[in-house]
Amino acid sequence: MEPDEQVNILLVDDQPAKLMSYEVVLASLGENLMTANSAREALEQLLKNEIAVLLVDVCMPELDGFELVTMIREHPRFQRTAIIFVSAVMASEPDRLRGYAVGAVDFVQVPVVPELLRAKVKVFAELYRKTRQLERLNAELEQRVDDRTAALALVASKLRESEQRRNAALAAGRMGSWDWDIASGNHHWDEGQHAIFGSAPDDGVSIPERIEDLIHPGDKASLRTKVFHALKSGLPFEAEFRITLRGGDTRWCVAHGAASRDALGKPVRLSGVTQDITAKKQAEMALSLLNEQLEHRVEERTREREEALAQLFEAQKLDTIGQLTGGVAHDFNNLLMAILGSLEVLRKRLTDTPRDLRLVDNAIEGAKRGAALTQRLLAFARRQELKPEIVDIPELVDGMANLLERACGPTIEIRNELPPALPSVRVDRNQFELALLNLVVNARDAMPFGGTITLTGSAASGAVDGAVPEPLVAVGVVDTGMGMDEDTISHAAEPFFTTKGIGKGTGLGLSMVHGFVVQSGGKLTITSVVGSGTTIEMRLPAVVGERAAQSLPAPPTDDGVDPVRPHASTILVVDDDGLVRMGTVAMLEDLGHTVLEASSGAEALEILQVNTAIEVVVTDHAMPGMSGVQLIDKLQRTKPGVKTILATGYADIANAGDILTNIPRLSKPFTQDSLIEALAALA
Repeated sequence: MEPDEQVNILLVDDQPAKLMSYEVVLASLGENLMTANSAREALEQLLKNEIAVLLVDVCMPELDGFELVTMIREHPRFQRTAIIFVSAVMASEPDRLRGYAVGAVDFVQVPVVPELLRAKVKVFAELYRKTRQLERLNAELEQRVDDRTAALALVASKLRESEQRRNAALAAGRMGSWDWDIASGNHHWDEGQHAIFGSAPDDGVSIPERIEDLIHPGDKASLRTKVFHALKSGLPFEAEFRITLRGGDTRWCVAHGAASRDALGKPVRLSGVTQDITAKKQAEMALSLLNEQLEHRVEERTREREEALAQLFEAQKLDTIGQLTGGVAHDFNNLLMAILGSLEVLRKRLTDTPRDLRLVDNAIEGAKRGAALTQRLLAFARRQELKPEIVDIPELVDGMANLLERACGPTIEIRNELPPALPSVRVDRNQFELALLNLVVNARDAMPFGGTITLTGSAASGAVDGAVPEPLVAVGVVDTGMGMDEDTISHAAEPFFTTKGIGKGTGLGLSMVHGFVVQSGGKLTITSVVGSGTTIEMRLPAVVGERAAQSLPAPPTDDGVDPVRPHASTILVVDDDGLVRMGTVAMLEDLGHTVLEASSGAEALEILQVNTAIEVVVTDHAMPGMSGVQLIDKLQRTKPGVKTILATGYADIANAGDILTNIPRLSKPFTQDSLIEALAALA
């Protein structure tokens, strides 16, 4: 980025270490980073420089962030400066509202997510740069208008000079002049006057008749009034009027005249000159039209900018909600892992008291429902682990026909209008089925008195998130239900937003679909008219030149048969969360294994150095210092004889490459049966 294109970003914090960390995070933006250790230094920097974005710590000595921002906003120069609060203390909702009330545009919690902080600062830096560019363009446009106005003024000035010279010539040579002898009633026009009116002296038409015929009907009364007032008062008159020539053209004229009086003061003659001011009028109309066009362009630019800001705000809001939702869901997964593992082990050790067993079973079922809820949240946050494969959508939907009909009931008609030759897509088959089922159920709920759901599909082309256009497959669910207004559509994909009554929906169905589609590289679109139904389309990248393999029925399973337990082993459990680690250890010990524990990847490597009896390592992925994938990679290179299992709560292992090939995975929260199956897969 050229230096003259850089914008200034001011970082305000009383802790130099945090300032240095912000500079490291934001260095890749290529902007000019400035720092201030106090409110006073920040104010000095603001007064000396043009600041695009201000990053302010909330807790500072002397003046805190709220007080500093209040002082800044009171200065007219900084009314529109983008200000982002950074808080190392968990901000409550009143704190956030106070921050927005004093003028902040966003709130960032410490520890900051580098990518999120860079994205937020980049958005407002780009907005500042675009605003300055727009201001420069407006200034250039205004200068051009000024130049054009000056040019028109110069033309008008020259025209006036020409008219003055012409008036002098007319006065000397009686060109373009007229004279009315009141006593005799005779009129006299010279050749110039005839030329203005497009007439000839010998055409046999009297001058009064010519005036009556050619002067615009709308101007006759005004002209007559001014002439008679001049005769009565003795004052000169000026009258502007239009002439409609015989060919249909219109001319603008101005007449200047004065009355001559006899010795008794009686008017006897009215004389004057006529000027053609058509060119001047055309210039005035052209200038007026130019001003209207300029105003229209300014209005369009303003509207486009407001629309762009609104879209940016919505995208940023949804992304922020997704980040928060994903983090919360991950933490809940760990809690549910500890609860579910402990309950399963506890159930085996209880007596056969029916009431106690029923209570534990209820708790296990509740934990499983909570796990399903977190999976939907992770889907919205685009952190679920997907297993994409090439899917033939018409074939998949045909296989779901009975399920969809049962879900909708007898009052809903389902029409499958998917074309057989629809291109394939590369998606997670199970997640796609779940997404389609969610859309159909939502459509069913929008038609409480029955209706029709139509499944549509088409090959399309378009860009996803501003990228290069690519082939897409649009799979739509169209209902004839109540429809949604614009406000409802804008919130429809947010988690926990629902228009259903209490207890009739979690508000996670559509948010899960949105997350799945975006994580699959696509885009979700919603169009709806209140009272006329809704159309929701999953627009997914098409697979060109490949077709899905014919799906085979799943092998039969014997329900109620416990999984085969593997032989007893020495197993090392690695997890930074003590509750999760305790639950996993309890399930393994219940299976008869000898279990060791480690709270980090580094501690696990130390234990493996001194204990050669360890055969299996069950490791979490999201750990500080060393992740589970990094630990597995280290073990594959240094201890190839040790087998590994990876447990993870969300899809944060996209860049693992070939490291996880043939490595069994456990999706948190997992059950003891899932653990048995993973151990059996190592055999």
